[in-house]
Amino acid sequence: YNIIRYLVETHSVQLTVVPFNYDLEANPENIEWQGLFLSNGPGDPTMCPQTIASIQYALSLVPPRPIFGICLGNQLLALAAGAKTYKLKYGNRGMNQPCIDLRTGRCYITP
Repeated sequence: YNIIRYLVETHSVQLTVVPFNYDLEANPENIEWQGLFLSNGPGDPTMCPQTIASIQYALSLVPPRPIFGICLGNQLLALAAGAKTYKLKYGNRGMNQPCIDLRTGRCYITP
């Protein structure tokens, strides 16, 4: 089921789709926005410097606005926040992935 259709039809979200390189700071279309939804890919997030710059602008706003990333969108959000990303050897093939808390050494299984 399409993410856009789900948000609009199920949750009555008013949604505006912009291209990946839309400049949020300049906002040439003068869009009034209250939050960001960064959608899935495909693609290499490091190849989207304009998108990362716009997300960095959004992260700097006071008061902060909600930002949600899924798949590629989450990787872009991480890069904008200063993290590094890398391609997994085999990719993420679903749920129940082991995750180690580096502070405690405890291993959790993701839901």
